[in-house]
Amino acid sequence: MAGHYIRTRARTAGWAWSFVAFAVALIPVGIVLFRLRLLNLQDLSWTLLLAGGLAALGLLLALASIVKVWRRGAIGGGRAVSALVIAALALLPFAGAAFLYRQFPEGASAETAGLVDAALAPVATASGSPESVLAGRDYQATASMVYEAARTALEQEGIEITDVQSSLTPPRDSEDLGVSGTVAVPIPTLRGSIAAEPQDRFALKDAREYTIQAVAYAPIFAFPSDVTIRIAEEGAQTFIDMRSASRDLDRDLGQNRRIIVAFLNGVDEAMRAAEGIVQEE
Repeated sequence: MAGHYIRTRARTAGWAWSFVAFAVALIPVGIVLFRLRLLNLQDLSWTLLLAGGLAALGLLLALASIVKVWRRGAIGGGRAVSALVIAALALLPFAGAAFLYRQFPEGASAETAGLVDAALAPVATASGSPESVLAGRDYQATASMVYEAARTALEQEGIEITDVQSSLTPPRDSEDLGVSGTVAVPIPTLRGSIAAEPQDRFALKDAREYTIQAVAYAPIFAFPSDVTIRIAEEGAQTFIDMRSASRDLDRDLGQNRRIIVAFLNGVDEAMRAAEGIVQEE
């Protein structure tokens, strides 16, 4: 007479799969609701914390299930392994955030160190940790050329320009609109002479100094950062300095530093393209 073994089922594998599946679904739902402004920052933090806790619990249950399957030959090994893999993938972003938190434990802004004298100082004094201070750039070019390269880099990085001031811009409290002389009677403009295409309001005339105000958004969560860029021409050189500060976060995990690095690298590429220099592969 042939015997047979009664195999038990590892019920923890089912619990592990349920916890992990709920955590994986909770993360994108929380992000979407936050992007739609249906959750505030505190609610998003609690949502992500809950998702991370469920993923960690699912990981532990999956490990326990695998041990039970290995030692007792219980049923449910496939589901336990699947839950283990998915839980590990779900916890990867949290591990990355922990690494960035350790690397950038404080500060929610970054800026370049000033390359010019006191009259052309950077937009703000350096503060915070040493990781938040970067080197600016200087180019053997006019300020207007660097300004166009900066606009190209901002467009490529998806940074939205909100305002630009130059050394030729009249003061905000001035009533002078830049028109010399007075006109007693307004001169009408023919409707047919109006350009059909919208004008580029940031296409400024050649100047020796530019100050760009912009807003950068973090990937995925779209946390806004207020960006200020200073371009100043002195002699045969033009200097560019930048500051980026988070609007809502107390710790940016190095995001503002990455914004500055990406922008300055984009300006370098735009300047090489303007000068006809092809980068070697």
